[in-house]
Order: sequence, then C-alpha cells, then structure tokens
Amino acid sequence: MYRLSPLGIMNKFTILITIFILAFAPIVNAHTSLPESFDDALKLLDKAIENKDQYVIERYNRADSMKQLLSENNTAESLYLYEKIGDEYRRCNIDSALLYYQKGIARSGIIGDSVTHQKLILLRNSILPVKGIVKEAVDGYDSIGKNLYPQNRTHFFEAGNNLFYFASSFYPSELASRYYGQRIQLATDSLVANLPPTSLDVKLYNAQLYYEKGNPALMVAEIRDLLMEAKIEDHLFAKGASHLADYFATQSGKEEEMLYYLTLASLSDIRSGTLEGTALEKLGEALYKRGDVDRAYEYLVLSLDKAVASGSRIRAMETAEVYPLVAESYRTRDKARLTLLLCLVVALCIALSVIVLNGILLRKRMRKMHALKASLAQSNITKDIYISKFLSLSSIYIEKLEDFHRVVKRKLKANQTADLYTLIESGSMLEEQSQMFYKIFDNAFINIYPTFVEDVNALLVPEKRFNLPENKLNTELRILAFLRLGIDESEQIARFLGLSLNTIYTYRNKLKSKAKNRDTFDESVMKIGVID
Repeated sequence: MYRLSPLGIMNKFTILITIFILAFAPIVNAHTSLPESFDDALKLLDKAIENKDQYVIERYNRADSMKQLLSENNTAESLYLYEKIGDEYRRCNIDSALLYYQKGIARSGIIGDSVTHQKLILLRNSILPVKGIVKEAVDGYDSIGKNLYPQNRTHFFEAGNNLFYFASSFYPSELASRYYGQRIQLATDSLVANLPPTSLDVKLYNAQLYYEKGNPALMVAEIRDLLMEAKIEDHLFAKGASHLADYFATQSGKEEEMLYYLTLASLSDIRSGTLEGTALEKLGEALYKRGDVDRAYEYLVLSLDKAVASGSRIRAMETAEVYPLVAESYRTRDKARLTLLLCLVVALCIALSVIVLNGILLRKRMRKMHALKASLAQSNITKDIYISKFLSLSSIYIEKLEDFHRVVKRKLKANQTADLYTLIESGSMLEEQSQMFYKIFDNAFINIYPTFVEDVNALLVPEKRFNLPENKLNTELRILAFLRLGIDESEQIARFLGLSLNTIYTYRNKLKSKAKNRDTFDESVMKIGVID
C-alpha cells in the first residue's frame, strides 16, 4: 500500500488547512439565534431565496478554488482535493461530484493508495441512487463490506446511512422501505459506535436511533441540541431540522412545529447553496395543503429547478409528483381570479356606459338649459318689445283721443253738431283704431310666439290649416291668441276685438270642428310655446 513521506504529510496538512478555510470561512459566525416562530422563519427563508443564486455561486467558487490547487498538485495530495471537490459538488451538482470522485478513484488506483481508493468508491456509491442507480450502488457497497479496510469503517457506515436512505426514497413500497429501513438502522448503529462521542454527527445519528427504538422524546431533545450548536449552513442542521419536521408531521396538532422545522431545513439548504435537498419541496406541499397556494407554487417551482440543476433524478421525480396538483390549483385559482376580473371589467363597462349615458343626458339637459336660457333671454327681449308696442299703442290712443277731443270741441264751438254726428256715425275713426290695434297686437304676439301659426296648424286637420302672410293673424287666430294669453272668456275677447258674443262663439266652435281632437283643442292651444 502506498505510504506518504513526511514532506507529503506536511503538504497534505497544508492542503487540508487551505480546504478548511475555503469551505468553512464563509460561514464562520454565521449562526445566530433561531427564529422564534414559523412566520419569522418564513421571512428569513423568503429573504434567503432572493439571494439563492449567490449562495450557489459561493459553493461553485469554493470548488473552483480547489480545482486551481488541484492543477498545481499532481502528487498524492491531489487525492484529497478530488475528495473535497466531490464533497462540495454533491450538494449542488451530482454529475460533477461523481466525475471528481471517479477522477480520484482513477488517480488512487494509479498511485496505489488502496485505502483512499476504497473511500472514494464509497463516497461515489453513496450518491449513485440519487441518479436512479440503486442496485449497482448497493452491490458495490456490499462488495466493499467484505474487504473493508479498518481505516474506512466510519466512512463505510456513513456511506451506508446515506446510500440506504436514498434507496428507500427511490423504492417507496412497504417491503422496500422495511428492508432499507433495517439496513439504515444497522449502518447507523455501527456509525455511532465508530464516531467520537462529542461530535455533532453523533447527535444526529443517535436521534435517528432513538426514534427507531420508540423514544421520540429523546430524539427531539437530541436534535434540538444539535440545531442550537450547528451552523444554519451546515448540512447536519438541514438533516436534523428535516428529521424533526418528519416527526411532527406524524403528530396530531403539531402542524405549526412541522412547518417551522421544514422552513429551517429549507433555509439551511438555500444558505448553504444546496440544490439536492428535499425540505423546500415538502414545505411547498405542506403550504399547498394549508391553502397558501401562491407560496406553495413558488417553492415547488424553485424546488424543481434546484432538483434539475443538481442532476438529482429522485428529487425531480418527488417534486414532479406534487407539482401538477399545485399547478392545477394555481390555474384554478387564476381562472377564478380571471372570472372575477372579467366580472369587474363587465361591471366597469356597465358603469362606464351609465356614466356615458348620464353624460349624454346631462349634455342634453345642458343644451336644454342653454336653450331655455336663450329662450328666456329672447322672452325678455320680446317682453321689452311687447311692452314697447303696447306703450306705443297707448300713446297713439292718447294722441288720437286728444285729436278727437279737439275735433269735438271745435265742432261744438262752431255749432257743427251735424258734422260731428256724421263723423261718429260713419265709424271710420273706430275702424282706423281697430286696424291699428290689430297690427300692433299681431306683431307683438308673433314676436312672443314666433311659431304660433305652425303650432296651431299642427293641431288642425291638414285641409283646414291656415296659410297667412308673415306676422299677420286673422280673426280666428286672434281669438286663439287671446286664449293662449289666458283670456278664455268669450265676452272679454268680444270686447277686445269689437265683435259680438255670438260671433266669438261661432268662431270658437268652427275652430274646434277643424281640430284633430276637439275635446283637448283648447288645452293644447294653452300649451303652445311652453318649455318642458
């Protein structure tokens, strides 16, 4: 068997110190007090996920730094570098880990270091089940057990613990679980017997044995001690937290504790740059059952990405089994949200339509208000004209009355009573005043109601409608004009127009006979020019 020289031993010591600094310097003093609650742990996990890529890069950087040392060491010390590089990669890239273990195996064969050769084979075989290579890994492990070097006893049992754990995950049937469970317990028993009693590894493996032997209280206490001592970034921390989570998952009313420790295990995997862990996938599944679909979907997608990136076939299969259920639930939830969104859009469209309709109606009202305002302004103008016309009429009547008074006075003074009688008897003066009154009245009324004739014609049958010159009314229309002005007593109308009462009755009956609706004719005339 190959033996190292004193110089080789010194070189190996130097390399080991360098590896220790590269591998563990980033996590010195990283451990702080654990979060007090599940919610606090989730906040830490979400924050760590934001920087997940950086943690993986740090792990790759450590491996790359050791590769640099490897390129400078083509002696026997390179075996230790192959081992440490493989150990670094086994948490994030299974293919690379297998590659460097295999390179170490080849190098140790060339050098003739049978102990390291066997150790590297154990390390390689312990992760082969992750790639789905179970039978070859178990057969190789059992073959080594028959020719085990004493120096590799601890490595042999540790490799068995990992190997059979992965194998049981790959074959979840009851028979296979029982078989590999027994082998895990045997390997763990032997491992505890070969580890230093004060090591943190012993706490983890003792806890496993306590649980297998039906003493969960001691198992919980042992792992809690481990979690208080180990760094969060230490893989032992993740494994211990996962074991506690698995235990609390079987206990009624302990869902919060189960979620808490799953979150701690996930946090440990993320911050250590581990892509091969199962905690995040289990946490996503548990949160899905709890109803937190958004976070469950996020964690499961990330878990699947990590499993694919690590090259772990087992982890990818485990996550893929749960992912469709959560994805379907997520799609269902999104579909419900989309339906709600569509309902909101429809409601907004209806509301917008109502607003637009109200806007149109308001605009119409505003137009009507402007029209009313213009009409009122016109009415004021018309009123002024109307008052002016009737003031003018009154002035003319006063002037005519004064002229008539002077004529009467002159005729009486000249003793021309016969001439005065003749003047009065002829009625020419009265006719002249009547015609002047009609002209002024017609003009003033048409100014107040410019569409009066058209509006009256609309109430009459077509063949009986009026066709008169502009600003000109006949006797029938003047009767209706007085009616529109609120003078509906025939006696008053007769006095204004200088007609007999019978004549007024005749005209009114004649007008009703021309109307489309005799019963409502007068009422309809009263509505002419009314602004709604």
